[in-house]
Amino acid sequence: MKSLSRLISPDRITWLDQDNKIDCLRGLVQCLSESEELGNEDSIFDAIMEREQLLSTGFGLGLAIPHAKLNIIDDFIVGLAIHRDGVPFDSLDDQPVHILVMILGPDQKQDEYLKVLSRVTAFLKDKREDILSLEDNEELYKLTFDY
Repeated sequence: MKSLSRLISPDRITWLDQDNKIDCLRGLVQCLSESEELGNEDSIFDAIMEREQLLSTGFGLGLAIPHAKLNIIDDFIVGLAIHRDGVPFDSLDDQPVHILVMILGPDQKQDEYLKVLSRVTAFLKDKREDILSLEDNEELYKLTFDY
């Protein structure tokens, strides 16, 4: 499996300031769409929202991992967003989310999808404080090298 640093890049890292979950998710989808020229941004956003309606991907500690499987991509695409103030996200612990990592995966790679999700979860739990303390895309990207 590819390391996290091969699934994310500095241009897939962004800062958000929207005041609600939906606009934050749309902002991160837009960031990923621009970095990869994915095209149909609306279908990606719809897939993310469809997954979000099942159960919030905000799992606590100010962290969320919105994700979706898509038939329009061949490889995994990961994006990272930081919201300094935190945004209400219907998280399991009812706390605002400060860090979002969005995973877009090909719908035919379920086993690898679970591995990417696990790797992202470990990264967030281990590097949460470091992520929140940095303000530079390159420095944030370097944190992914060991995952």
